[in-house]
Amino acid sequence: MAATKRKTQVKAKIEEAEVIASTMDEEPEQTESQGEMISIACCLPFGLKFTDIPDSKGGTKTVIFPGINKALKGKADGILALPGNAVCVTIPKKDWEAVLKIHGREMAFTGRNGGMPCIWPVGDVKGFKSAKSEIKEMKTGLEPIDPTSVGVKEAKQEDLQ
Repeated sequence: MAATKRKTQVKAKIEEAEVIASTMDEEPEQTESQGEMISIACCLPFGLKFTDIPDSKGGTKTVIFPGINKALKGKADGILALPGNAVCVTIPKKDWEAVLKIHGREMAFTGRNGGMPCIWPVGDVKGFKSAKSEIKEMKTGLEPIDPTSVGVKEAKQEDLQ
């Protein structure tokens, strides 16, 4: 019988950005990270994953920006965060620059209809905390709408019969 060779697959390393601050609750003060790190504000409800970010070894890696409702993942129930909230994450500055180079023209980074982008750099945690008024303006396009603002009229009981 001939011996067969097994092909081994090398899995890409997945790096999830660590949440260091949030508008939903008060966090304790944290010490700043050493090295070239940058803090990013994310107002996306369920996060965004980039699988094509170059690593330093000639391959690619995955960078995940968590959403404001990340804590609900896998739970049967919970309360979704309202629009106007964000989480603050830190990632290596070189990864942020690579994400912008590859995906910087996408709506998450440019804003929707001239509005604030859903993902933007705030520098550090102090910058995130001082940007609360800008964070309240961040729109993802997934916010609930007021039915009356788009011309929806309430049905009357006699109209339903």
